[in-house]
Amino acid sequence: MVSKPSMESDTNTEKRNRFKKDRRNGARRSILFSRLTRVIFLSHLFGLVILTIGSLTLNRYTQGLIEARTENLKSQALLVTSIMADTATGYGSNAKLDLDRAKEIIARLDLPTDWRLRLHDTGQNLIIDSDQLSAEILVDELPEIGAVPPRPKLKDTARFSWEAFFKNLPWRKTERENNRRDLSGELRIALQGKTISGERYDLDDRLIVTVSTPVTRVKEILGVVTLESYDVEHIVDQERLSLLPFIGWAVFASLLSSIALTMSIVFPLRDLSRAAEIVARTSKKIDQIPDFSYRKDEIGDLSLMLGEMTRRLYSRIDDIANFAADVAHEIKNPLTSMRSASDTLQHAKTDEQREKLIKIIQDDVGRMDRLITDISKASKVDANLAREKAELINLPNLISNVAEFYLQTQTEGKPKVVFDLPENLKDIDIYIRGFETPFAQVLRNLIDNAMTFSPKDGSVRLSLSLSSEGKANRVVINVDDDGPGIPPDNLETIFDRFYTERPKGAQFGSHSGLGLAICRQIITAHKGFIFAENREENKETVGARFVVNLPLQS
Repeated sequence: MVSKPSMESDTNTEKRNRFKKDRRNGARRSILFSRLTRVIFLSHLFGLVILTIGSLTLNRYTQGLIEARTENLKSQALLVTSIMADTATGYGSNAKLDLDRAKEIIARLDLPTDWRLRLHDTGQNLIIDSDQLSAEILVDELPEIGAVPPRPKLKDTARFSWEAFFKNLPWRKTERENNRRDLSGELRIALQGKTISGERYDLDDRLIVTVSTPVTRVKEILGVVTLESYDVEHIVDQERLSLLPFIGWAVFASLLSSIALTMSIVFPLRDLSRAAEIVARTSKKIDQIPDFSYRKDEIGDLSLMLGEMTRRLYSRIDDIANFAADVAHEIKNPLTSMRSASDTLQHAKTDEQREKLIKIIQDDVGRMDRLITDISKASKVDANLAREKAELINLPNLISNVAEFYLQTQTEGKPKVVFDLPENLKDIDIYIRGFETPFAQVLRNLIDNAMTFSPKDGSVRLSLSLSSEGKANRVVINVDDDGPGIPPDNLETIFDRFYTERPKGAQFGSHSGLGLAICRQIITAHKGFIFAENREENKETVGARFVVNLPLQS
């Protein structure tokens, strides 16, 4: 019985696989529903929203305005209290305010519309209020009976909604509650001879800048003058409204920037994705990857790499197909020989004929064994190169170790392997970046090939030199032999798979023809190249030379 977690895991895996299949086979998502498009737009708008909110709160501007208004109110309040104190009557405990004179002073003050001045006595009783002394009379026509009141203008409605939005922000509510006005408490502090000022909020949530200062004659406190301003919030709201056009232009610029980024990033990526899908579904569209190399950015690099990857992928597919065909052809030859020998063996009449046919079959089996072994090695080269990690290789040490191995295992009559490092290179560090084991296999293949064609008791010579091609320093390895050389027409074909050039007297089928092909495959993976040439003296061929050219690691 399957447990519940296992069933859920299988269900989730099935959903993911179905989703991946839908993405592969279904239509591409619309540009409006692209996640990358949303990320571009939201990232732009998120920063813009933060900037907009920071601009509209205008905290620094509001605080500066409140401080300036407070100082203004203080100077006005001190002027009024000084005049009232000078016009008061009596001295000491008999000192009293001249109310008529105080009313006349307040009435003559040219206070702004949103300012209010009040005078309280020592018992906190309101004596004079500037709002009640105003002589302004508002005259307006009464609406007709049954008339529908006019609808508020859109501008006024928007302004009311705008102000209500900022007033209802959570931190604004907390700020209002913490600064709720307590007029009685302010009066008590002022009656103690202190001036109190600051920003407050009344019961209607209006912002007030208020100053309460005592009226003193000599040392006697006669009352308290409270001067208030209600216009700070209105000024701040006007500043916010003045920012709206700039915010609108900022939003418009952000949208244009997002659209530009979408066109320059999302559209090319979608084209690359569609082209990759076409290439994945058919082999007749190898060159469908769009070329954005004119763009000097990561998308241009991506298009180049995708094109290169596609070409290499199809080249690898072609190589695999050709390799499979070559393998089938090469294996078919010994199989045909074995079939013919086995069929003939049934009709052999003498022991000598049977032994000869059995020897042919054994040779063909050995040939197939060597062939399959070399094919297995060749097929594993790419996989091994992909799995291994490139590292620095001390080239003189590696060549010396390989040459020393052949010297230690040399048998009588076999060619001698010699490696002499030039004096001018003995004090120089010569490194390449690559894979040590495959590269050692290249050296062994080249040495084995040279030993095959070298005369008895001859020598195979390894040499090392430096060269400069363009601005890149490179290292050159030469493997020389004293054999008959290579036919000029075969200097390139010897690197083809299954090509064999047998020396005189060599047994047929003793070579698979894959050694040099593997060498070129490994050297190409090291970003180098390999070629063959004949050594000549007096216009006569005296041997073959294999040249390996590799980039030098600085």
